[in-house]
Amino acid sequence: MRVLLLDGYDPADDDRRVVVEAVEELEAGRHDVDLLAVHDFNPVLSAAERTAYHSDQPVISEDVRDSAARLQAAEALLFCYPTMAFNVPATLKGWLERVMVPGVAFVFDDRHRVRPGMQNIRRIGAVTTSPHSRMARFRARDAGKRTTARTLRLSAHKRCRTTFVSVPTPANDEGVAKIRQALSRW
Repeated sequence: MRVLLLDGYDPADDDRRVVVEAVEELEAGRHDVDLLAVHDFNPVLSAAERTAYHSDQPVISEDVRDSAARLQAAEALLFCYPTMAFNVPATLKGWLERVMVPGVAFVFDDRHRVRPGMQNIRRIGAVTTSPHSRMARFRARDAGKRTTARTLRLSAHKRCRTTFVSVPTPANDEGVAKIRQALSRW
């Protein structure tokens, strides 16, 4: 399976270990991993992109075009990110807002209803490190989990399966084992 892995960690972050472990586990399972580091991605939607959003050609910048092509070539999406304020980091959120546009993430049918545009995606997963307990994330309505494991699934294949793994920060051997176990089922 071709997996687009979105790395939301800063290269200097010690918790980036989870990305390395995720790549190793996926490659051990004979998956083709396409690693995209979003910390280099410009998260700001320009005025021209905002204007083009509802046009016939919403993808106008080269970095978005590259990400969209990689997304359309993938069969699975895996998000690896540090939880910040119960959500995904700003760069990853910006990537989602700039790349998940009409014609890429979703399409409109003849009656102008939203329909899934990522029919190629059959698996979506998220691996995150969080300083918060599971109960604290539950009370705060963990927006990162809602975005990656629930909302995006609506734009994917109808039989798309999801995986969500959250480990405490700093990532320890027990957390890495939990990640490896979850990804070994892919």
